[in-house]
Amino acid sequence: MNQFIEHSLPFLLDRSTLRDALFTLFLLIAIVSMRAAIRSTILHRNDLSVEIKRRWLVSLRNIALGFFVLGIILIWGNEIQAFAVSLIAVAAAFVLATKEVILCMLGSIYRTSSHVYEVGDRIEIAGIKGQVLDINLISTTLVESSRAEQHKGTVGRGIKIPNSMLFGNPVYNETMMGNFAIQTIHINVARDADWELAETVLLKCGREIISEYMDELAQHAKEISSDYVIDTPLQEPRVRLILDEIEFIGLQLQLPAPLGLRAQIEQRVLRDFLRKVPIHPIA
Repeated sequence: MNQFIEHSLPFLLDRSTLRDALFTLFLLIAIVSMRAAIRSTILHRNDLSVEIKRRWLVSLRNIALGFFVLGIILIWGNEIQAFAVSLIAVAAAFVLATKEVILCMLGSIYRTSSHVYEVGDRIEIAGIKGQVLDINLISTTLVESSRAEQHKGTVGRGIKIPNSMLFGNPVYNETMMGNFAIQTIHINVARDADWELAETVLLKCGREIISEYMDELAQHAKEISSDYVIDTPLQEPRVRLILDEIEFIGLQLQLPAPLGLRAQIEQRVLRDFLRKVPIHPIA
């Protein structure tokens, strides 16, 4: 019999656990007995209305439950404390192990609540530019911007970024204000070159390009001014002169361009400029 107890019921060998269990049993019996006796007394009171009896019975049940919970806390206080400490340790370990996943989920909540971007938007985050293809609770999928740069050998790749990046990096959403953006094209010419001719050629080329989508641009400008209560966006090309360098003059052509055609428009301007200006741009 002793061997059976040692192998099958080892918790009985813990005297403190056995004592607490007996105290819990005694507490339960005492509370149930007292509640039954008081309930019987209330029910046999003929001088009380049915409404008062019901109210007292409900109060009796709640009081008995409260005493039972209080007794359990007092009896099992040490065990509850040890369990709480273990639970906190487990919770802390879980948070540390899944910190990045939790941050990604919080980033998804932040993106949804603040409307940072949606599927189809063109965004830039942490130097990564692209169009949003897919969004889930953990990550965002982009297709890399098709505009080639000197330091990039390939473009158009699929990129997955964790949503946790939203907390540490600003997000530039090019489509938040509609399907047009201000395109800036940089050209450098020598100091002794005819910069006025270069400016004229750039402005003429810009006007020709804008004329192809003038109606859509005007409607876009009207909607933006109405929705965001801001001044009418740029609808005409303009050229800024930059004199930061001694060797050359910088010209910056700024014109509104559809988001999907900016690379094509830039190449068109550069080719037209090289054909019409009898100088060699300085890189």
